[in-house]
Amino acid sequence: MSRYLQRQEADLEEHDISKELFLGIMMLMLCLGIMILNVTQPVWRVHRHDPRPGDMVVLYTSERMGLSRDGHTIVSPLSEVEFRRMVRRMVAEPETNLHLFLKGGSRERLVKHASFADSLLSTNQVGEKVRSAVYLHTW
Repeated sequence: MSRYLQRQEADLEEHDISKELFLGIMMLMLCLGIMILNVTQPVWRVHRHDPRPGDMVVLYTSERMGLSRDGHTIVSPLSEVEFRRMVRRMVAEPETNLHLFLKGGSRERLVKHASFADSLLSTNQVGEKVRSAVYLHTW
């Protein structure tokens, strides 16, 4: 028998499948844990952070959406076009954050608005994340 074949047989005998099985199970458990965490509290920016004076606050209710001061009552109604204009104006105001309060209505609409605002407000000209600018309040 050639030396190469003898080495191959020795390598096969020394190979321990239990280590690979253990690592596979641990990776599966890690992935499952991450999935459970994402379901219970999304990793995406969800903060319990109250608005400061000067921050923009948008309140979503089952009837409409509008600007608010405290996240409880709508002060003035807000349309889709007005929302986009407001977010574009906020780009020039780096100290101003946007708070989105969901008190009814469409969760998909809130997520769509949050994604739009986050893409404009929290990145610099190079595309790097520089700050948390959009806060979601869904409870």
